[in-house]
Amino acid sequence: MIKHYLLNLMIFSSVLFHSCDFNDHIIEYEQNLVVFASIEANFPVKDTVLVSRSASIDEDVFANDLWVNDAMVVLIDDSTGITLPFINVGPGKYFPVTDTSSIQDLNAYINYIIRPGATYSLVVKNEIDSVIAKTTVPAAMNIRPIDLGDYECPDGEVLPAGVIDVNNLDSLSFEQLLTFASDPINYIISNNINVDTVIYRFGDCFTKSFASYPMFGVDFDADDYQTVKILSYALDANKRGLEPLDSLSNTLDPDSGGFIDYNYNRIRDSVFVNLIYDTTLGFTIWKGRYLRDENSVPYRINPWQWNIETAPTPVMWLYFDYYGLQLMTFQATSESYFNYFSGDPVGLNIWLLPDSNFEGGLGVFYSSFASRFLVHVKRDE
Repeated sequence: MIKHYLLNLMIFSSVLFHSCDFNDHIIEYEQNLVVFASIEANFPVKDTVLVSRSASIDEDVFANDLWVNDAMVVLIDDSTGITLPFINVGPGKYFPVTDTSSIQDLNAYINYIIRPGATYSLVVKNEIDSVIAKTTVPAAMNIRPIDLGDYECPDGEVLPAGVIDVNNLDSLSFEQLLTFASDPINYIISNNINVDTVIYRFGDCFTKSFASYPMFGVDFDADDYQTVKILSYALDANKRGLEPLDSLSNTLDPDSGGFIDYNYNRIRDSVFVNLIYDTTLGFTIWKGRYLRDENSVPYRINPWQWNIETAPTPVMWLYFDYYGLQLMTFQATSESYFNYFSGDPVGLNIWLLPDSNFEGGLGVFYSSFASRFLVHVKRDE
């Protein structure tokens, strides 16, 4: 019996050690250009191109010294050959025009509209390296409202999910978007835009997890897209005012009584009053701690971003960090965006690089087609 056991052990060990190679191949580090860029269908270029270089783990260098400012950056429409050159406008930042550009250059920029379904190349090179990436722009992004039916709360209460207008900014042109951005309220009134309101409520039914009560739903043909990027931009995030009163608070103002001390200084002073403020453990687990400015005034990153791949998608409390008017954007993204986020873009594994579409480089060049709509998030009063 013992001999039989030893024989099996020897056979197993032989198979194990012959099938595994413990002689790891050492990969020599090579410095690369790192480029991040994006374009959106039916618009001129809106985002700056970021160019830097990589650094080895043992290189003693400051992050700010990695920006590349001497690159030639050119966008090319592959089907027409028409090019759009970029200019260095800041540390590692490139854009087609500056505030000193000529009228001719400004017109060339404005008229270089990204075409749905077209393929574009981005070429970046300097005296040390050269990289190129391609992206095919999604042809469309069609969203629609959907009734998600009834939702049962943990306590057994049944509530109907909301249904709102998610097409109130359909076919927004670049010029219209600029007009809207300069004065959203006036644009809404002038164009008679219907903006629905949802109520942000707290409690186990509403702010417990990603499976909490859906304020409303958005549907799209998921089979037509790989990854849909969602941006929730609070247009009233910067509104300031005195910290809100709270009769149950132990922090007292001599003139007005109890108040919520957002910045922990025991003085009722100016804060971002539309911030959705909750410091309970459950809220912190899902949302993380608040960021704070030099005066300890809390705030959240705006816009909020998320990626989804299935439809319909419920829109719940996690999508919103501020009360007030919200500009929501659903972007159908190109294959390069999907591939990049299929890698490890947030660095959970330091040995695994995100999947870049830059030949001989790092980063990503992707394209999108966006649908936008407005919704108003109201306090539960």
